Amino acid sequence: MKKSDLRQLIREEIIKELFDTKEKIRWREGEETDFTATFTGPNDQKYVIDITSLEWLNLPDRATIAAGKLLPDAANEMWEDGQGYHVEFRDVKKGKGITGLGGADSAKIFGIVINAIVDKMKRENAELVFFSAKEPSRKELYKKMAPLIASRMGMKQVNNGTYYFLYKE
Repeated sequence: MKKSDLRQLIREEIIKELFDTKEKIRWREGEETDFTATFTGPNDQKYVIDITSLEWLNLPDRATIAAGKLLPDAANEMWEDGQGYHVEFRDVKKGKGITGLGGADSAKIFGIVINAIVDKMKRENAELVFFSAKEPSRKELYKKMAPLIASRMGMKQVNNGTYYFLYKE
């Protein structure tokens, strides 16, 4: 087997595991968010997923510029009107940055997060979902995952490597 074939097989297995990893997530109204969920990962660390309506956020100008360049007119209008959701997740102790995990635990945690977000956004009939990444490793993961998440949600996706937009046409 060639190295490139092996890498592709590993990628496919990781992606499969991401979408097969679920945990029962209980959403509640957050203090500064629309929805918040906390769960314990397979590494016994606590994680939080926050989903906030765009209408309540003071988004960076760079995100708005990216939305204007990347989104089709109807989706950009939703963005400008604050119709949609911003998604974040973090390690309770280490924050939003890189948690230093890696390997199987990392894939399982991302799987739990992705499935929870997809399920919740489907229940909310979300038409626009936004998330961002600063760290190179997270940017690379999101670049690969955004099209898969969008497909699971019946959405299209566009990104500039930092800002990721999923939208319904």
